[in-house]
Amino acid sequence: MSLTASRAALLHVALQDLRAGKQLLIERLLPLAETASDPSLQDVIERDRANARRHAARLDGIADLAGAPANLWMSGILDDAERDARSHQSGAILDTALIGALRKAKAAEIVSIETAMALAGSESPAMLPALSANHAEDRAIEARLARLLATIGGQVPVA
Repeated sequence: MSLTASRAALLHVALQDLRAGKQLLIERLLPLAETASDPSLQDVIERDRANARRHAARLDGIADLAGAPANLWMSGILDDAERDARSHQSGAILDTALIGALRKAKAAEIVSIETAMALAGSESPAMLPALSANHAEDRAIEARLARLLATIGGQVPVA
Protein backbone atom coordinates (compact mmCIF):
# COMPACT_ATOMS: atom_id res chain seq x y z
CA MET A 1 0.00 0.00 0.00
CA SER A 2 1.36 3.41 -0.92
CA LEU A 3 1.35 6.33 1.48
CA THR A 4 -0.86 9.35 0.85
CA ALA A 5 1.69 12.07 0.24
CA SER A 6 -0.20 15.17 -0.88
CA ARG A 7 -3.18 17.27 0.12
CA ALA A 8 -4.81 16.48 -3.22
CA ALA A 9 -4.46 12.74 -2.60
CA LEU A 10 -5.81 13.13 0.93
CA LEU A 11 -8.78 15.06 -0.47
CA HIS A 12 -9.48 12.18 -2.86
CA VAL A 13 -9.32 9.67 0.02
CA ALA A 14 -11.65 11.85 2.09
CA LEU A 15 -14.15 12.09 -0.78
CA GLN A 16 -14.01 8.34 -1.36
CA ASP A 17 -14.66 7.76 2.34
CA LEU A 18 -17.63 10.13 2.30
CA ARG A 19 -19.04 8.48 -0.82
CA ALA A 20 -18.69 5.00 0.66
CA GLY A 21 -20.46 6.19 3.81
CA LYS A 22 -23.32 7.64 1.78
CA GLN A 23 -23.70 4.33 -0.06
CA LEU A 24 -24.03 2.50 3.24
CA LEU A 25 -26.74 4.92 4.35
CA ILE A 26 -28.62 4.40 1.10
CA GLU A 27 -28.47 0.64 1.55
CA ARG A 28 -29.05 0.33 5.29
CA LEU A 29 -31.31 3.14 6.55
CA LEU A 30 -34.63 1.81 5.26
CA PRO A 31 -34.78 -1.18 7.66
CA LEU A 32 -33.94 1.15 10.54
CA ALA A 33 -36.79 3.48 9.59
CA GLU A 34 -39.12 0.50 9.62
CA THR A 35 -38.13 -0.38 13.20
CA ALA A 36 -38.72 3.14 14.52
CA SER A 37 -42.11 3.65 16.14
CA ASP A 38 -42.20 7.45 16.15
CA PRO A 39 -43.48 8.85 12.82
CA SER A 40 -41.20 11.89 13.12
CA LEU A 41 -38.17 9.65 13.54
CA GLN A 42 -39.24 7.53 10.58
CA ASP A 43 -39.52 10.72 8.54
CA VAL A 44 -36.04 11.93 9.56
CA ILE A 45 -34.50 8.58 8.68
CA GLU A 46 -36.25 8.53 5.30
CA ARG A 47 -35.14 12.13 4.63
CA ASP A 48 -31.57 11.22 5.56
CA ARG A 49 -31.68 8.31 3.11
CA ALA A 50 -32.95 10.66 0.37
CA ASN A 51 -30.20 13.13 1.31
CA ALA A 52 -27.62 10.35 1.10
CA ARG A 53 -28.71 9.65 -2.48
CA ARG A 54 -28.48 13.33 -3.38
CA HIS A 55 -25.12 13.69 -1.58
CA ALA A 56 -23.70 10.64 -3.34
CA ALA A 57 -24.72 12.12 -6.69
CA ARG A 58 -23.07 15.43 -5.80
CA LEU A 59 -19.88 13.65 -4.78
CA ASP A 60 -19.92 11.63 -7.99
CA GLY A 61 -20.31 14.90 -9.89
CA ILE A 62 -17.16 16.45 -8.45
CA ALA A 63 -14.71 13.53 -8.60
CA ASP A 64 -14.16 10.01 -9.88
CA LEU A 65 -14.52 8.07 -6.64
CA ALA A 66 -14.49 4.55 -8.02
CA GLY A 67 -12.52 1.96 -6.10
CA ALA A 68 -13.23 3.41 -2.69
CA PRO A 69 -12.37 1.15 0.22
CA ALA A 70 -15.08 0.20 2.70
CA ASN A 71 -16.13 2.93 5.10
CA LEU A 72 -15.38 1.28 8.43
CA TRP A 73 -16.77 3.96 10.73
CA MET A 74 -20.16 4.14 9.02
CA SER A 75 -20.36 0.38 8.78
CA GLY A 76 -19.65 0.03 12.50
CA ILE A 77 -22.21 2.67 13.49
CA LEU A 78 -24.88 1.05 11.32
CA ASP A 79 -23.98 -2.39 12.70
CA ASP A 80 -24.59 -1.00 16.20
CA ALA A 81 -27.90 0.54 15.12
CA GLU A 82 -29.02 -2.77 13.63
CA ARG A 83 -28.03 -4.56 16.84
CA ASP A 84 -30.07 -2.00 18.79
CA ALA A 85 -33.06 -2.72 16.54
CA ARG A 86 -32.85 -6.40 17.50
CA SER A 87 -32.08 -6.00 21.19
CA HIS A 88 -34.15 -3.08 22.50
CA GLN A 89 -37.84 -2.91 23.27
CA SER A 90 -39.84 -1.26 20.53
CA GLY A 91 -41.11 2.23 21.26
CA ALA A 92 -39.34 5.07 23.04
CA ILE A 93 -36.46 2.84 24.20
CA LEU A 94 -35.57 1.69 20.69
CA ASP A 95 -36.27 5.09 19.13
CA THR A 96 -33.87 6.72 21.60
CA ALA A 97 -31.17 4.16 20.83
CA LEU A 98 -31.67 4.69 17.08
CA ILE A 99 -31.43 8.45 17.49
CA GLY A 100 -28.15 8.00 19.35
CA ALA A 101 -26.73 5.78 16.64
CA LEU A 102 -27.86 8.10 13.85
CA ARG A 103 -26.41 11.13 15.61
CA LYS A 104 -23.07 9.30 15.85
CA ALA A 105 -23.24 8.74 12.09
CA LYS A 106 -24.09 12.40 11.47
CA ALA A 107 -21.26 13.59 13.72
CA ALA A 108 -18.78 11.43 11.82
CA GLU A 109 -20.14 12.62 8.48
CA ILE A 110 -20.03 16.28 9.48
CA VAL A 111 -16.42 16.03 10.66
CA SER A 112 -15.46 14.18 7.48
CA ILE A 113 -17.16 16.75 5.25
CA GLU A 114 -15.46 19.58 7.14
CA THR A 115 -12.10 17.88 6.59
CA ALA A 116 -12.82 17.52 2.88
CA MET A 117 -13.92 21.16 2.73
CA ALA A 118 -10.69 22.31 4.38
CA LEU A 119 -8.66 20.34 1.85
CA ALA A 120 -10.82 21.44 -1.10
CA GLY A 121 -10.39 25.09 -0.11
CA SER A 122 -6.77 24.99 -1.23
CA GLU A 123 -6.78 22.06 -3.64
CA SER A 124 -10.05 22.29 -5.54
CA PRO A 125 -12.25 25.26 -4.60
CA ALA A 126 -14.78 24.31 -7.29
CA MET A 127 -15.80 21.39 -5.05
CA LEU A 128 -16.82 23.67 -2.19
CA PRO A 129 -20.41 24.40 -3.27
CA ALA A 130 -21.30 20.69 -3.46
CA LEU A 131 -19.54 19.90 -0.21
CA SER A 132 -21.14 22.90 1.51
CA ALA A 133 -24.60 21.82 0.36
CA ASN A 134 -24.05 18.31 1.77
CA HIS A 135 -22.68 19.81 4.98
CA ALA A 136 -25.71 22.05 5.48
CA GLU A 137 -28.16 19.22 4.86
CA ASP A 138 -26.32 16.87 7.25
CA ARG A 139 -26.27 19.55 9.94
CA ALA A 140 -30.02 20.06 9.48
CA ILE A 141 -30.67 16.33 9.90
CA GLU A 142 -28.47 16.25 13.00
CA ALA A 143 -30.36 19.20 14.49
CA ARG A 144 -33.66 17.44 13.84
CA LEU A 145 -32.37 14.29 15.51
CA ALA A 146 -31.24 16.33 18.52
CA ARG A 147 -34.73 17.83 18.86
CA LEU A 148 -36.27 14.36 18.62
CA LEU A 149 -33.93 13.08 21.31
CA ALA A 150 -35.16 15.82 23.61
CA THR A 151 -38.78 14.77 23.07
CA ILE A 152 -38.58 11.00 22.61
CA GLY A 153 -35.62 10.47 24.91
CA GLY A 154 -37.45 12.24 27.69
CA GLN A 155 -40.14 9.56 27.47
CA VAL A 156 -37.76 6.71 28.30
CA PRO A 157 -38.60 5.42 31.78
CA VAL A 158 -35.74 5.50 34.28
CA ALA A 159 -35.26 2.11 35.91
